[in-house]
Amino acid sequence: MKTLIIFLVTALISSTLAHGKRKTCDEAPEQGECDAYFPKWYYHPQTQHCYMFVYGGCRGNGNRYDTEQECLDNCKKD
Repeated sequence: MKTLIIFLVTALISSTLAHGKRKTCDEAPEQGECDAYFPKWYYHPQTQHCYMFVYGGCRGNGNRYDTEQECLDNCKKD
């Protein structure tokens, strides 16, 4: 019984985290409010590809990754 409860709690947490990750990946890229120049990657859900954009260095949202591979690993749907 204890094992079943642990399994169910783990499954619920994993599902919640995966859903949150996907929601972040659906956000439009935001340059942010500052004027720095940081090349970053964002996920485009309709094409299921990652594209480079310029991040200004502050604010923005979670759909921002340092590398194309990191973007794909976090957002690409199986």
